[in-house]
Amino acid sequence: MSRHNLATALLVSTLLFGVGCKKKQEPPPPQPLPPPQVEVRLQVSSISPSTVAPNVATSARIFGSAFQDGASVAFVGPAKAPGTEITTQGANTLELTIPPLPEGSYDVKVSNPDGESATLRAGLTVKSMEQNTCRNATVNFDFDMSTVRSDARSVLDGHMSCYQKLTGAIRVEGHCDERGTVDYNIALGQRRADSVKQYLVGHGVSASRVSTTSYGEERPVDRGHTEVAWAKNRRAEISASE
Repeated sequence: MSRHNLATALLVSTLLFGVGCKKKQEPPPPQPLPPPQVEVRLQVSSISPSTVAPNVATSARIFGSAFQDGASVAFVGPAKAPGTEITTQGANTLELTIPPLPEGSYDVKVSNPDGESATLRAGLTVKSMEQNTCRNATVNFDFDMSTVRSDARSVLDGHMSCYQKLTGAIRVEGHCDERGTVDYNIALGQRRADSVKQYLVGHGVSASRVSTTSYGEERPVDRGHTEVAWAKNRRAEISASE
C-alpha cells in the first residue's frame, strides 16, 4: 500500500472512531408545568348590618371577593341610591355609609372600575327597629379585636330604645372564628361580649339586666375556611326578653 493510501486509510479510521465514540447527549429534564391560573371573580356575599332603620345614614361593611380600589355601591329597591364614603379594606371588604333609604328590600350592587359588577339580591332590609326586632340581634368584629366598630354601634343604636324600654334580661354571647387556640378564643369571645355590655350600659341600660358569656369558636354560623366565613363568625349575639 502506498504511503498516500495508508495515510488516507488512517484518516478515515480516525474519523470513524471519533464519531463512534462521541458521548451521547442526555435530553433536557422535563420542565414543571406552571400552576393553574385560578380566576377570582367579583362576588358580593353579605352586608353588615343587613337590616337598618329607615331614613337614617348607617355605617356598614360589604363582604365578598375581588373588590377593586374605586369600586362603587348602589342600593336598588323602592328607591335607588349610591353608597357614600366607600373605602376598600383589601379585596374582600368594603367600608361605606348606607344613605337614608325608605323602608323596603334592596339589592346591593358593587361595580368595579373595570366594568365588572355583582349583585347580592335582597341583601339589605330597611325597616323600623321595633321592639320585636331587638330581641335577637348580631354585631360583628374585626379580626382579633373586641372593640365595638362603627357598623355595630349603628345596629345597637337602632335597637337602643327597645333595650331601654324592655325590663327583662338581656344576654350577650361572644363568638370567634376558628383561628387561635381554644382558650384564647374563649377569652376573646368574652371580651367581645363584655364590650357590647359596656356599650349598652353606657347608653342607659341597667347593668344588672345584662349577662355575658363566651362560646369562643365552638358555634360558628358559617363552617367555611375563608375570610368571608370568618368575618361572619367574629360576632356577638344579643337576645332580650320582656
